[in-house]
Order: sequence, then C-alpha cells, then structure tokens
Amino acid sequence: MLRTTQDQSRPEPPAPSPAARRWLPYQRGGWRSFVVLYWQWVLMLTLAATAILLGLVGLEKYFAAAGQPRKPLDIGYFLMCLFVVESGDMSGPVPWQLAVARLLAPVVPAWAVIRAAAVLFREQLQAVRLLFARHHTVICGVGQQGLELTRDFRAHGDRVVVIEENGEDERLQTCRDWGALVIVGDATERSTLCRARVQDAERVVALCGLDGTNVEVAVRVYELLRAGDRRSRSPVQCHIRVFDLELCRLLRQHEIFTRTDDPFEVKIFNAYENSARLLWTQHPLDRVPLAPNDPRTVHLLVIGFGQMGESVAVQAARIAHFAHGQRLRITVVDEQAAEKRKRFCARYPQLGNLCDATFLPGRAEDVDTQAEVCRLATERNTVSTLAVCLDGDARALTVALGLLVSLGDHNVPVMVRMADETGLATLLDQRETRAGLLTERLYAFGALSQSCTRELLLHEQLDLLARAIHQRQVGQYRAEGRTAADPALAPWEQLQENLRESNRHQADHIPVKLRAIDCGISVSQDGGPGVDAFTPEEVELLARMEHARWNAERWLDGWTLGPARDHQRKISPYLVDWEQLPEEIKEYDRIAVRNIPSLLGLLNARIQRQPPLDSAAGQEP
Repeated sequence: MLRTTQDQSRPEPPAPSPAARRWLPYQRGGWRSFVVLYWQWVLMLTLAATAILLGLVGLEKYFAAAGQPRKPLDIGYFLMCLFVVESGDMSGPVPWQLAVARLLAPVVPAWAVIRAAAVLFREQLQAVRLLFARHHTVICGVGQQGLELTRDFRAHGDRVVVIEENGEDERLQTCRDWGALVIVGDATERSTLCRARVQDAERVVALCGLDGTNVEVAVRVYELLRAGDRRSRSPVQCHIRVFDLELCRLLRQHEIFTRTDDPFEVKIFNAYENSARLLWTQHPLDRVPLAPNDPRTVHLLVIGFGQMGESVAVQAARIAHFAHGQRLRITVVDEQAAEKRKRFCARYPQLGNLCDATFLPGRAEDVDTQAEVCRLATERNTVSTLAVCLDGDARALTVALGLLVSLGDHNVPVMVRMADETGLATLLDQRETRAGLLTERLYAFGALSQSCTRELLLHEQLDLLARAIHQRQVGQYRAEGRTAADPALAPWEQLQENLRESNRHQADHIPVKLRAIDCGISVSQDGGPGVDAFTPEEVELLARMEHARWNAERWLDGWTLGPARDHQRKISPYLVDWEQLPEEIKEYDRIAVRNIPSLLGLLNARIQRQPPLDSAAGQEP
C-alpha cells in the first residue's frame, strides 16, 4: 500500500455508542429521517392493534350469534390464529369486525418475515442492487466526515455506496439506516472498488485516515477507468481529502491530477482550506465600513500557526482587498515562530507584495503573550480580528476565553477553532448561557462536519457564478484574438481545476465588493428596488478592488512579474498597481464589475442598497 512521508492522519472522533447511534439518524436529519426510519414500525403497530381490537369484538359476536359462548382463553387462541391465517372452522355469517381482522392480522407477520429475510440476505440483496448502480456516489471511509457526507448526499436524494475496512464500526449501521449501500473492504483494492462499481459512479470521495491511502484510492480508480468499459460518457469525479497543505499543492500540479482528456477528474480538497474559506464568508474581516479614504488597517492576529492557522492567513490574504486600499496586516503568534515564518515564506515567496506579516514567538497561555496580543489588537486605527487556531479544543477555548478577559470592552471578535462541534463547541451555540465571558464576540469554526459538506465538495451554488464568469471571460479573450491553444479558453467541463478555482475566488469576492458600496445580496423581493447597475464612480472603485484581488490570487499561486504573459511559467506583465495598468486591461476589471448584478440573477438574487453604518463603529479608542 502506498505511503508517503507527507502522510497526516487525523484521529477521528470515537464511534457513537449503540444507544446514541439509535438517535443519530435524526439528530441532524430532522423529521424526514425520523419518518423514513420508523414509519414502518408505527404502521405495523397500528395494524396489529387494530386487528386485535376488531378480532376480539368480532369473535365475541360470532360465538354469541352461534350460541357457543367461549372462555377468554379460547377467544385468545382464536385471536392468535388470525395472525397465522388459521382461524379455525367458522361457518355461517362472520361479523364485519372479524372479517376485517382476518385481513389485517396476516400483514404483520408477513412484514416481519420480509424484514427478517432482508436482514438474513442483506449482502445478497445489496449485491443485486449494486449490479444496477449508476451515477452514484462512492464514499471511501466512514469516519465523522464520511458519516456527515453520507447524510448530506442522502438528504439530497443521491444514491450512496460506502466502503469501510472496519466492519465493526458502529457508524455503518447508521449509513444503512439512511439508505446507503455498505461494502466492508479495503478501498485501495481493485476488487472492492469493482464491487462498488466505480466505473459507473458519478463521483468517488476518498476520506480514509491517511493522505497516502486517499491518493492510492484515486490511482486505483484511475487504473480501473482506463482499463475497463464504462456505460457513462461523463468523467468520474474523484475527490481526495489531503490533510497536508504542502502535499495538496504538489498533487494539484501533478500530471495525473491536471489532465482533462481522461474519463477521470481529480479534485483535491483540504479540510483546513474549506474551514478558512467558510470562516471569512460567515465572519468577514471588513465587519465595519471601510471607505476609500479610511485610514484604518485591517489586522488579523493568528494564535497558533499549524495547518489551520496557515489556511486562515492565506485565505485572508486572498480575499482581504477593500475599498480603502490598505494592505492587510497579519500577526502570527507561535512557539516556533521563526521556523514557521521560514516555511511559510518559502511556500508563498510573493506574500510580501500583498500583506505585511509579522511572526512573534510566544506560548499562547502565557500572560505576557496574551497581553502583547491584546495590545496589538487594540491599537488605534485598526480593525482587528483574533483567530485562535491551536490544536485541542480545550486548549483553544481556554486561550480564547483568556483573551476575551484581557480585551475587556474592546470590540474585537475572537474566532476559536473547535474541531468537534459536539463537544465544547456546543457551549458557544447556547445563546442563553452566554453571559460574562461567553459573549457575542466569541465564535467557533473549523468543525469537521462543517468543512466537509456536499456544497463545499461540489461547489454547485458557487459554480453557477464561476461558470458564468468563465463564459464571459472566454468571450473577452476571443475578442482580443487569443488562440484556441490558450487553456483559459477551454469549456468549463474541460477547464483545468486551478482555472476553475480562480473563477470561484472571483465569485467569493463579490460580497466584499458590495459591502464597499453599502450594498448587500438579497434573495427576497421585499425591501424596495434592486440595483441593476453601478455608478461610474462605483465601477472604478470596485474595478480597483478586483485588480488587487487578482494580483493576490496570482502572487499566492507563484506568479511573477515579467515582460510578457506566459501561463506555463506563471509570468504576467500585469502584476502591477492599478495606476500602471494599460487602459484596455483596466477595462477587463470594469466589465467584471458591471456583470455582477446579472451574475447574481443566476441565483435568483439581487443587489440592494443598505443604510450606511457608522464608519467609526469598531474603531478602538
């Protein structure tokens, strides 16, 4: 089995106990899961009770009419005979109650026999169902994320096949209760993948404990697709979870993961990157208005610079481009600050072009360290946000609470990384218990279940915008005379994943642009007329922001400034300030901004003006 030195295993939460597992199906699935799982029992118990009541009344009337009164034990015996279709010699007229009971009673044991047969021959029945499986989702690994994804896909009506090597895992029964097919076996074995019919699947999701194992699953799927016959013409999407950020970067550049002419499409995702993306979407760094001439600096302080802390900082650098044009300021506090800084700068050598990063050594629990963090967070002319990204939920929450005490009344939100949302994170969700230290300024993020959802995996809603952005860019590129050999001109289905992600980043930044002009996105038709077009001044402002965002995206991806554009060598002459851009390139950014209202219309959403907020809100004294 393939292993790499970059393998990162992350311990999964323990499987629920049998008692807890009984309630798990509808803890997150709501009443729909409850009805799906238990309606049979309710129906059968109702039929049994009805048959018994009608049988008692009917038998009593029958024997009374025949002049043959019976003892209660005899009545009970004849009543039991109804359930085995043996009601004895009953000649003459039969009361309607007894007639109905004789029809209802056999249904109950027949249902029990069918249920028993389904249990006894479960594997045989499942094998038959797998023979006809088409366009399904194969999930390899049933840890906490696998369980959540199974629930999410089943809730959307997708057919799901789960592969898990540990047949004793309690979560397998929960997957079966949700309607998923379960295969016990090694997902890296060709025979196991063949049983799951990956050749005819729509997608395969590799969620095994080790990065190397997930990569090996993808390689085995690739081999099967290249060697076998497929009934579907659409490529199989293989989503690989990789914990190690550096391994993610390397794999995304490998040939097997970038080719678009195979019946195989690989998408590598990282739970830390997903959590960071979700964090700044739900809790934006520009929580207060930042006008073009605003002197304040947006300051992100990251406590603990592991893989989560790095992902939070990178996503902030990618998206934190606001109307005032100030560079993002990032302060990292870590016990191994010098080593972490060296490694981070090696991965992103162009980082200095888009933000100011400072690394401070210190232990998060130390009083002096926390005092320095609070001093930096409350400096004048700053809009600060703290992100506590320490490993261990208890440690992270302890440090976050200590920082809240030191911050006092200063309006600085504290984001605390909580890997398990069913543990200490539940404390932060109980608003009625938030008193004293637990205030509205403390937010949990990074839960495993939130970082691996169907939407974050497939980007269905986000891709509606990203596809439209790409289509309009293709029209512009063709108009300027680019040849068909340019990879950016490929249709979306054949577009390289890094180019798709570029369009997604542009879509991610739309809310940031709208906040800069006191606008928001609304899916309701209430609240007055929407904004169908921006003013010329707004277009110019937002185009500047778009160019700054584009620069950040390219720098983080390793591009450099050069005399001519070279996609292969990642060189562009346009990695310059707005004022240095040629007018025709500026127009690209203006067109992208003018298209925003129509792009949001694809989601049945519209732009609405919002009353301007106090621009001084959040400014520390």
